[in-house]
Amino acid sequence: MRISVFLNSDLESNIALNYLLALRSQHAFNIYLSEKVGGTVSLIPALNQLGHLEKGFVFQELFPLLEQGSLGGFLTFNQISSRYQAPIQILQEVTSSETVAQITAFQPDLFLSIRFGKIFKGAILQVPAQGIINLHSAILPDYKGVMGTLRAFQHQEKEIGCSLHYISDNTIDTGNIIQVVRMPVQTGKSILWHIIQLYEPGTKALSAIVEKISNGETVTTFPQPEGGQYFTFPTEAEFAEILSAGFELFNLEEYAALIHDFYGAKKDWILQQI
Repeated sequence: MRISVFLNSDLESNIALNYLLALRSQHAFNIYLSEKVGGTVSLIPALNQLGHLEKGFVFQELFPLLEQGSLGGFLTFNQISSRYQAPIQILQEVTSSETVAQITAFQPDLFLSIRFGKIFKGAILQVPAQGIINLHSAILPDYKGVMGTLRAFQHQEKEIGCSLHYISDNTIDTGNIIQVVRMPVQTGKSILWHIIQLYEPGTKALSAIVEKISNGETVTTFPQPEGGQYFTFPTEAEFAEILSAGFELFNLEEYAALIHDFYGAKKDWILQQI
């Protein structure tokens, strides 16, 4: 199949894409990136620090080092594009006739969306014959919108998860669910650690669904149960409530260990740069 993959320009999206590369041997990819999710800058210092760990350090320090070719492990977006001949483009929107025509020219059979920061609506919804599947990094319908896993910690949930669902209209996080992947909350690990851990089982489940579609098998879905809530970025009071549950938003030693494990960079160097 021909697959258009829509991601965000951040660490988690790059990890997810690396996990999806196993599909590349049988399917052709085009890759599109949004530059951010949402339109506002947080006034909460810790969330801005999190943004640096997810974007600033990754694109300014880590990826340039990796692209020198001295390390092993996961690939940067540029390395993936070059090695797998998968064009990558930054998208500012997905609704104009020019953008729809450009995406349509690839003749994609399927869209995969992971952390993509733009809303699919209008003509773009009709482009892929096999539809649009979104990997939402929270359990639906309970946690629609952005930073759903963060909200799960606010509500002191005992498990978190990600939801695979179709996008079939102009709404957000409401389409029929294909599968919900769950994992228990682990005491002593940060919220960022938990978020990153979702992408291996989430992309494994997504890859299995892609293979079903490719083989002409029926993908079973079910409508989302009523209820749940749509969340935006937390206020300072809401963020204080999240931290009062006893979990760190991130831990730098833990983060350095994750980057080392995924990309091969030395932990001492990572801690010096961040």
